[in-house]
Amino acid sequence: MAKNKIIYGLKNVHIAFRNDVGGTPAWGDPIAIPGAVNFAPSPEGEESTFYADDGPYFKISTNNGYTANLEMALIPDDVLAEMMGWTIDDNGMVVEDADAQPKEFALMGQVSGDAKNRRFVYYRCTANRSEPEHATKGETLEPTTTTLSITILPIEVGGKNIVKGVIEPKDDGTNLAVYNAFFDEVIIPDATAPTVDKTVLASTIALANTLVEDEAEYTVDSWTVFENALTAATTVNANASATQKQVNDADAALKAAILSLVPEA
Repeated sequence: MAKNKIIYGLKNVHIAFRNDVGGTPAWGDPIAIPGAVNFAPSPEGEESTFYADDGPYFKISTNNGYTANLEMALIPDDVLAEMMGWTIDDNGMVVEDADAQPKEFALMGQVSGDAKNRRFVYYRCTANRSEPEHATKGETLEPTTTTLSITILPIEVGGKNIVKGVIEPKDDGTNLAVYNAFFDEVIIPDATAPTVDKTVLASTIALANTLVEDEAEYTVDSWTVFENALTAATTVNANASATQKQVNDADAALKAAILSLVPEA
């Protein structure tokens, strides 16, 4: 496996809230959060040395996870409210509840390197309150950001106390299915490649192809949307590395384009 010598560039930040099933750790669908600026984790733990035979005999290290700061251009209100245990009222106002308890989530993202793009997941995160800085506009426009203070703890999965996972494509490509699906769900250690079902998408494409001779019957704008959706769906259907989310999204977009075709007056 080619190794990165340097790491730079944070992107593809996702958050997946915990949704345990029968006492087994589980997470909901990852939510993409655009506008990644910086993520700075600091290890938490201790190292102690046992002395014997007139010298260091062995060392004991404890891994208590990390504390971290996640800086984003903006955290969407609905994500922030769920993260902090707050509510959003009928007027769309975010209400900070003093008795609320933060909800645990997995934090996922990607960093670039000189060889491969590494993707990472921290499994058990909680966020502390934060507030973006408010300042008047000066001579130059400097956008403010939101920084979350995050605590990351170990979590038991498969009989092991794990904290994070990091993956990059293998040279032989044997883990590409898992790597490509990394942001579709929270990937746990030794995960098997998910089975991708394209049956429904193929059926929708077949239906769409029965309409391709009827272009003159629909408005130009609606036909363009339909044509682009059909092209995208066909590309996904032919892609052996497509994830289930990509397949589902392509199918939904094509169905919406079919239903949105507007007959020419």
